[in-house]
Order: sequence, then C-alpha cells, then structure tokens
Amino acid sequence: MPPPGGGGRGLSRYWFATRLLSAGWVADNDEVHRPAEQAMKPLMWLVAVAFVVGMAGCGGSQSSGNGPGLTTTEEPPSTATPAETGSRCGSEAAAPATYGHIVVVMEENRTWSGVGGVGFADPAMPYLHSLADQCTTFSDWNETNPSQNSLTQYIGLTSGVNNSHTVDDCAPSTTCRSTDDNIFRQVRVAGGTARTFVEGATSGCSAADNAAKHVPAMYFFGSYTDPAGVTHNDHDFCDAEVRPLTELAVDNLPTFAVITPNLCNDGHDCSNDKVDSFAKAWVSKILESSSYASGDTAVMVLYDEDHPVPNLIIAPTAKPGVNTTPGAGHAAMLKTWEQMLGLPPIQQEPLSQAVSLRAPAHI
Repeated sequence: MPPPGGGGRGLSRYWFATRLLSAGWVADNDEVHRPAEQAMKPLMWLVAVAFVVGMAGCGGSQSSGNGPGLTTTEEPPSTATPAETGSRCGSEAAAPATYGHIVVVMEENRTWSGVGGVGFADPAMPYLHSLADQCTTFSDWNETNPSQNSLTQYIGLTSGVNNSHTVDDCAPSTTCRSTDDNIFRQVRVAGGTARTFVEGATSGCSAADNAAKHVPAMYFFGSYTDPAGVTHNDHDFCDAEVRPLTELAVDNLPTFAVITPNLCNDGHDCSNDKVDSFAKAWVSKILESSSYASGDTAVMVLYDEDHPVPNLIIAPTAKPGVNTTPGAGHAAMLKTWEQMLGLPPIQQEPLSQAVSLRAPAHI
C-alpha cells in the first residue's frame, strides 16, 4: 500500500523501512510462525538500515522538499562583480557619466595580423591577450590617413584633423606644426591636467629615447583665449605637460595622459614581446591602483597606423569581446574621449562625422 498522505521520496523510504521491520514480528498473527520470525528480527533491522542508507546515497543530491532532513539545495547563481572575480572589465553596472582619468598607451606599426590576430593572439603577448579576453577590442579600426606615416596619425588622434602641415614625420618647426584645437588644450581649458609621459626623458618637452613624431603635444602651437579672457599658446605648456615617464603616479593620475614608450618598447624597433612586457609593467600598475578601483578610470592601448589598427579599451564596465561596430578609429576615439571627460566637441572635420564608441564598448 502507498505511504500515508502521498508523501515525498524521503517519506517513502521511511515508510518502506517500517514495513520491512513490522514484517519480522507482526506477520499475520500466526502464533506458529512467531518464534522463527523473532529469530529473523536482527537481520530485518540490518536490511532496513542498509536500504535507507542506500536510498539516501542515490537520491540525496536531489531536493524533494518533503523528506525529513534528507534534502539539499542547489547553489544560487553567482553575483560576483568583475573585481571579485579578478576581471578588469565586464561590469554590467552603468558606465560613469564622466570619467576622472583616461590613460592612453601608444604603440607602433602593426595591423591585427602583426600581433597574431584580433585580440593579441601572438604567444609573445600573453598579458595583452589576457586583457583583450576580458575587455573590448574593435576588429576594424581606421587610422587618420593610410597614405601617411606616424606623425599624421598622432595629430589626427589628438585633434581630429588630417593636417597637411604635419606630414612625412617632420620635426617640430615653423612649417611643421598644428594650430588646431586639440584634446590637450580642451582638458587644460576645462581645468583638468593633460600630460604626456615619455620613457627615457629627464626633462620637460623632450622626446628623449623616442622620436618627436610620436609625441603630438610637441607639435601644437595654436593660440586661444581661456575662460578668464587670457590668451595662450599651446606650446607654452609643453614643458609642463610633456614629462618623464618616471613622474607618472598611478594613484594620482592626471585627467588625460598619453604614455610614450621608447622605440623598442613601442614595437617600432623591437618585437611584440617587448611591447607586451612594457604593457605588463605599466598598465598593470594602473589597473591595480586606487584610481582604477574607483571606477572612473579608463585605459586604452592603441597603435598608431596600419589598417586594421590594433586597439584595446579597458574600463570596469567595458564589454568583453570583439566589437564589429563600423566607423571605429582614431577620430571616433577622440570623440569618445571628449564625451567621457565631459568636454565640448571639437568642431573640426572629420571629427564632427565620427561615431561615438561609448555605447558599443559600454564605457
């Protein structure tokens, strides 16, 4: 007969064990058989106990909700944040309305195929590859002018302009300069701090072990009037804003910073493993800093030229994986920086036509 009240799996086990035990001495009230059945009583107890233990071993991992103390529950879904899981990106929280800090690490002369494919798959680049797995990369990234070299790309990245005066990697001079508005000026006028940190430099406004063509702040000579009505020239700030890399303090970051490695560590003269080692040494410091932990710091690793240009966007809310949004590139990056820092858009072509990467990257 069935267990009383229907019951669950746990109750059925106990009911069946009780029936086994009762059979040893109740039987059908036949006094003739009682002595023999009494002799079987210890054996029936052992059978009953073995049955209950065996059923618990087979079914204990399932939750019945009815058994007396024999049920288990499943683990709840994980609610760990990216910081708790060790990931540098991937938070589903809303991105900050404005960021306090943006740091850009510049590298040289690669396409995606030159770094092992989208996501830095070259075995010589394990650190950047690990970050690419956690954060955002764009599969198709455009430079400023594919027919020009480094300088044109750096000026385009920081001003949005394909400047005909800063071509062929010329050195800063009266004929090789830009008077256009630029991200360094924007940050300065808004009351923030703009810095370019140059590896190997020992003084201000120096390209040191790199080359001036990789330090765009040294090329801006435009005049402008600040909110107080005072007239300035961009170049007046070169000494204060182009500084040795040794001055970079990861727990006291400027509003906008560009890191310029030397010609080996940026990949210009050396192999990918040098780029990765430099990134591990410096990017990791920033990602482990209180500035990054605060949630309003973003780090970009960008190459200057050769389409499709390798890129990596790191921020706590950056969406992991490869993004295929059309229009990604240097102009789009500059427009996105302006939005992230709450700056007014530079009204220069082709910047006004550029897309924003904030929504696609979730930054």
